[in-house]
Amino acid sequence: MLAIDYYFQRKGDIVRTYELTVIVRINSDLESNIAKVKDILQKHGALIENDQSWGSRRMAYEINGEREAHYLLLLIQTPADSVAKIIAEFKLNQNILRYLFVVMPQKKTA
Repeated sequence: MLAIDYYFQRKGDIVRTYELTVIVRINSDLESNIAKVKDILQKHGALIENDQSWGSRRMAYEINGEREAHYLLLLIQTPADSVAKIIAEFKLNQNILRYLFVVMPQKKTA
């Protein structure tokens, strides 16, 4: 069914729910780094349904010289074509160490 949706609809018309995990660098501007992540999402039309801060944690391995980072879990709704634009901006921000988009299954209606 999912592949059929892509075939019959334009990619930009599909709004999906994503679970987004973001690992942000810990520095003196932690709150502004978190705000920048949310600003990037809202700039590209993402609606933030839920956001949870998992706090600062020690990572299993070093990423870009960092041993600790701040973890965010966001539940967002955004058009499918804006995910690539969001990823492009995440790559430009050096305070975002890692990110992961997971498509949530659509709820079936009767």
